[in-house]
Amino acid sequence: MKTLMYSAATALVLMSIPALAQDKTLDPNKITIDAERPPLQLNDQQRTAIQNALETENTEQKAPDKFEPKVGDTLPAIMTVDAMPEPLIQREPSLKQYGYAKLPKDVLVLDPMKKTIVAIIPLKVPTSGKAEAPLDWAKTRGRELTGQAPEAESTTGTQPQHEPAGDSGDKKNGNEATTQSK
Repeated sequence: MKTLMYSAATALVLMSIPALAQDKTLDPNKITIDAERPPLQLNDQQRTAIQNALETENTEQKAPDKFEPKVGDTLPAIMTVDAMPEPLIQREPSLKQYGYAKLPKDVLVLDPMKKTIVAIIPLKVPTSGKAEAPLDWAKTRGRELTGQAPEAESTTGTQPQHEPAGDSGDKKNGNEATTQSK
């Protein structure tokens, strides 16, 4: 009986030695760096979905002067990578691992780990590249995107002048006769 116990203990020790010799710890940094993304093959349906989803996103960036985006190039350091919107990912799950940068005329689909351009998609409605004031955007493009007609321009062509706060004494209120006679 003792021999059987010693044999079983020895067998158990011998089986555990190879398991101890193997280090199965994975370095998460190495996995992330070495991760290879499959090449992105966008069809027309996916391009349209990206255009539609990002049309209303207010994430437009100004590109550096003389920056001409090309597939395979690295995004300039001053530009940021934005995550794809959740509704777009739900519709097109293959885009989950990609980011984007929105320019005045194009959307750059990016590999967020390497900041390389994977695809360039032209916007349906390119912008002028000038930052539009939120109020102006709401009056025109914002109303259009929500199905409302853009606000009509004022007939005078100028913005209404607002009165200064407080009593400046420049407007008559009907009590002038009583105050001047004193």
